[in-house]
Amino acid sequence: MLKSYFNTRTKFLDEALKQYLNYEDLEPERLYQAINYSVFSGGKRLRPVLFFATYEMIKLSNDLEKIKPLLPVAAALEMVHTASLIHDDLPALDDSNERRGQPSCHVKFDPATAILAGDSLLTKAFEMLTLYENKEVALYLVQLMCNAVSTRGMIGGQTVDVLSSDKQVLQLNILRYVHSKKTGSLLDAAIRMACACADADYTLTQTLSTYAMNLGHAYQIIDDILDDVGDFETLGKDPFEDVKNNKTTYPTIMGLDKARKMADKLLDDSYKLVKNMKNNENLLEFVNMVKDRLP
Repeated sequence: MLKSYFNTRTKFLDEALKQYLNYEDLEPERLYQAINYSVFSGGKRLRPVLFFATYEMIKLSNDLEKIKPLLPVAAALEMVHTASLIHDDLPALDDSNERRGQPSCHVKFDPATAILAGDSLLTKAFEMLTLYENKEVALYLVQLMCNAVSTRGMIGGQTVDVLSSDKQVLQLNILRYVHSKKTGSLLDAAIRMACACADADYTLTQTLSTYAMNLGHAYQIIDDILDDVGDFETLGKDPFEDVKNNKTTYPTIMGLDKARKMADKLLDDSYKLVKNMKNNENLLEFVNMVKDRLP
């Protein structure tokens, strides 16, 4: 069921992204080529689809036409995510030459173009949020995105990650902070934006936020495990990147078995948080999808 849902929503979103990022005949051409190369490189669209699924669950709906007004917000989420990947791959940060089975943006083009492509997508994302029809909600969406991206979110998490990379042993609470900010912040924003657009109450918003943070935490633990035991085909990049960059991971702190159990527990908690909600099939399947990645 989730595969079909992903396919329809991803196709719907990609059609909108192509319109929003229609840079044909514009200069500088190389920058626009880098932007489109990164956005349309086979991403799963996890965050915008989670945004759609949450909104539709709350609204008890499953109608593409009813989520059409949400397309600028969904596009903004994907633009921010893509910008973060472009920047994370840079030599000064994670120094990854592959992304999704093909050369990273800075390898395909050059580091300067990659930095500017990421910056362009980040600023474009905030423009997208201003297009949401309800301008009062649009302002709140901008605030949510700022919080997710800022020093309190993704940038803060990436900074601590960089500063901690040369340390022999990293405390578990610091590692959890890094992942909650780098991975969890944008997933949480996707959920909170859906709740804002659907006019959800505080209790439901907080419950779904916890669901998202658990999901993001588990996803990152599984990424750490896969970096130890996965291969290029599974990861879309070379394994052992964390070892190469002297990064502490969940397996290095607690071992593979305990890391697996922690991821499994977080996913079970996410499942329990939404299992009694109406129209919850897609959110439950998100949990199963992440669990299926666990080796």
